[in-house]
Amino acid sequence: MQQVLHNAMKIVKKDFASDKLQILWTILFMVYMGFAASVIIDNQFEHLYERSNPFIDFILVLYAPLLGYLFSRRSFRYLSEDSYTRMLYFYRSIPVPASAIFVSRIINSLIAYAINGIVFFGVMYAIGDHIRSAMDIPSYIAFMLTWIGIGFLMTGPYIYWEHMCSGKAYFRNTLVVMVLTTGSVVLFNLLGYSLTDFIANASIRWSLISPVMWGSLIIGLAAMLLMSKFTYTRQQTRDLT
Repeated sequence: MQQVLHNAMKIVKKDFASDKLQILWTILFMVYMGFAASVIIDNQFEHLYERSNPFIDFILVLYAPLLGYLFSRRSFRYLSEDSYTRMLYFYRSIPVPASAIFVSRIINSLIAYAINGIVFFGVMYAIGDHIRSAMDIPSYIAFMLTWIGIGFLMTGPYIYWEHMCSGKAYFRNTLVVMVLTTGSVVLFNLLGYSLTDFIANASIRWSLISPVMWGSLIIGLAAMLLMSKFTYTRQQTRDLT
């Protein structure tokens, strides 16, 4: 395991070295996303106990898995060039265990969630007067970590598609997820439920001991690890030609 982790860290370092500006572009993109989202989400916190806006749920559910990505040249070229498939082909040609590739992917995700979560939610908190009025910092951290846990949960399928699908299939599956997300959000709101309100209320009430936060993190991380293990098993027999 120690050797796998060592190889995984070498892959992570190589990824950062090959695209030195990816952190900068990622931060700039998250600042933009945080600013854009704060305008709508802050308004929801002004009416937190009065009404819910289904668009808020849609935005946060849509953004949650995006927080697990560093926006590199490879990720932007995935649709047109199948850059992840080419990456896998390269790693198969050198003496690097496949397990190290998946461990490096998880490490990359955790780094991305740490950076993007702080920037995205930090910008929203800095701009949103009503968010700050409704939540102190510990409660807001619980709110942020709950959504990161949801992001973990949704990252699992994306890891599978990255390693098992072509760029076009990945794009198609992403559109399907968006349609299902939209339908689910609309359905739950018609039934009188709002995921954002539920998470916000739990965070305000329980702060950093919120069972919703801890449940989200544990279930989400476990799901991501299990899906990575499943993908690792399936990927061994994938024909990359």
